[in-house]
Amino acid sequence: MLKSPLLTKRVIRWLAWRLTLPLLLLNAWCLLLIFRYFQTPITLLVVGAIVAFLLQYPLRGLQRLGLKRNLATAIVLLGALLGAVLVGMTVIPVLIHQSEQLATTLELWEKTAAPQIEALHDWAAQRNIPINIDQMLPAIADHLSTEAQTLTVRLPELILGTFGGLLEVGLGLVITIYLVSRGDQVWNGLLSWLPPGLRVNVRTALPRSFQNYFIGQGAVALTLGVSMSIAFMLFRVPFGLLFGGFIGLMALFPYGGAIAITLVTLLVSLKGISLGLRVLLIAVLIDQVVESGIAPRFLGQLTGVHPVWVIVALLVGGKVAGFLGFILAVPLASFIKMMMVSYRPQLPTAEPPENLID
Repeated sequence: MLKSPLLTKRVIRWLAWRLTLPLLLLNAWCLLLIFRYFQTPITLLVVGAIVAFLLQYPLRGLQRLGLKRNLATAIVLLGALLGAVLVGMTVIPVLIHQSEQLATTLELWEKTAAPQIEALHDWAAQRNIPINIDQMLPAIADHLSTEAQTLTVRLPELILGTFGGLLEVGLGLVITIYLVSRGDQVWNGLLSWLPPGLRVNVRTALPRSFQNYFIGQGAVALTLGVSMSIAFMLFRVPFGLLFGGFIGLMALFPYGGAIAITLVTLLVSLKGISLGLRVLLIAVLIDQVVESGIAPRFLGQLTGVHPVWVIVALLVGGKVAGFLGFILAVPLASFIKMMMVSYRPQLPTAEPPENLID
């Protein structure tokens, strides 16, 4: 029999903490079902919230200059809409055209790569390197060519699918405009459902994690995409705008820039190894300048998330919500870490009960 009420409380506390993980998993599974059922409206709300969050910075800057909030909001929204229209009318059509051209050009590049592969095979054979380049490289080239052609053919479909129909675009614009102008009322209403202590921590940690990530990773991605596109076009790299934009887009995700540079180098090497080496040299130099001078170790300093957990967060986010999950994975992981750190001193130690029986 139990010795005392104090021991009974310890047993209940120990059991409660042991049941926490199954309950969390059950709640996560229920939330995943809800998200998949209401994926479209949730996606519109999240995208609108992210855009509104980013537009707060120029809005605050105009307010510091003395403009009233309504006028500053109108200027920021009109500027953002004009910028989106200009990009949609100039850059997007060129990217789609180059992607369609690349899908057909890759077949020619694969054929011209045959003499280079044979030369590499002879070089390896002369040095007694036990690698069957004659069979390995053509298989890799064929696989890369097939995957790149699939991606480039589906690029217009992916772009249109990301933006959705006109009704969804219109609703997204309405949500963004409302969150920019009256977003504080929405956030205060949502946070009012939380306990006072948790409310303060969420209000502090959530904006900080998103702000740190989007400032760092967004700056890196934009700088890399623009710089590499300009450099590729100056050095007459085929499909320079497409390859530079692809590297910039992949740089939105941690370690995505390095992966994109590797893929672009391999693809261009099908046309010529010297051209591939030139692309690799240009890309590595620009990447090092950006990473070292403009955005030194943004992830480590701004998010505070270990690289292993960054990769896990990206895998889970992509599995749950696709492209949107990739974007939100790291800032959400940073937010969860902040919340766990803030509550760590308050967690009781879950010791196994002892001496339960006389």
